[in-house]
Amino acid sequence: MSVALNANIRSLLALASLLICAQQVAEAQNTSSVSGPTVSAGEREAEYRLGWVPGTDGRDDDFRHRFDLGLSLSERTAIKIFANFDDNPGGDFSFGNLNAEYLIELSPEDAPFWQTGIRFDGRLSDGPNPDRLGLNWLNQWKFPARLRARAQFIATREIGSNAGETIDFELRSSLIWKASDQYSLSLLSFTDLGNTDDFGANGRGHQLGPAVDGSFGNGVGWTLGALFGVTDRAPDHDIRFWITKSF
Repeated sequence: MSVALNANIRSLLALASLLICAQQVAEAQNTSSVSGPTVSAGEREAEYRLGWVPGTDGRDDDFRHRFDLGLSLSERTAIKIFANFDDNPGGDFSFGNLNAEYLIELSPEDAPFWQTGIRFDGRLSDGPNPDRLGLNWLNQWKFPARLRARAQFIATREIGSNAGETIDFELRSSLIWKASDQYSLSLLSFTDLGNTDDFGANGRGHQLGPAVDGSFGNGVGWTLGALFGVTDRAPDHDIRFWITKSF
């Protein structure tokens, strides 16, 4: 076995350990993803995401709907706009927040192993919730046997009248296996790393779970997955379904 392949396998094992040790979800219905750093010229995509937390201990089910529209501006940059809506039984279908993302791919287009980029985020929230600015460092590693790994490091700062005074940190990570030309299987993890006053993952909630995605053809894809709470601070179950249309 080559030295390069040995190094890739060691890196993959290390990333797998990172996944198992990660993450808390930031919202009750997690419609977030582990984003990659790559951009392709001419990309346009619309997406609908549903997050569902089944009710437990006498509580009603919780739903979140997310509507996305993204497009590449060049071979190196892309933007995305999306809105979140809350839908709780017994309550109103209500607007949650409006978000904008600007992605810059930093690595060469033909990078053989490691790809990286940065993303700037902005959020406008409804009601008493503060607005938010974010900076993401996005990474992807390509391995043999159709395997990829991603790690997304996030720093966010609330702004506005009800904003906190700290910078908050998160880690999202995933392992992705392209099982065939039509299907991929993933293991995702979401980790709250605390903030500038209290940094670290110990004692915080964790969610971890699988996802499968495939294609209906004609540029239409789907994703179905679940996240499971590792600690009492996270929802026991978080069911996720996405439908995507590329143009």
